[in-house]
Amino acid sequence: MRSLKRNIASAAVAAGAVALAVGLSSSPAFAVDPGTPGYVTFWQGGFTGPTLEYSPSQVGTSCVTLPFSVQSDLNNSYQAVLVYSGTGCTGSTLTLPAGDLHSFGGFVGKSFRFAG
Repeated sequence: MRSLKRNIASAAVAAGAVALAVGLSSSPAFAVDPGTPGYVTFWQGGFTGPTLEYSPSQVGTSCVTLPFSVQSDLNNSYQAVLVYSGTGCTGSTLTLPAGDLHSFGGFVGKSFRFAG
């Protein structure tokens, strides 16, 4: 019985975290001003581990091969970001809209570019 209660409590906590993440991704706090270039932040894990930050004004629409694989982002820029499963912007693509807060699930990004 204790095990069942623990599992139910764990499921409730996980559901709350998902609801919070969904709420944040559509929150006006992440609205992006088109007059500023903003940035995209990538995390190596699901919002854990080392981070990388890039701005459209820094890289334009060039392909950027990342120094390590990434699995989550905060796209606080005014442009969509295309994340690729392979280096050199090859392989499967995941599109991250402006203002996106996203964990990639099973997808692992190895390169990206800002959509022009």
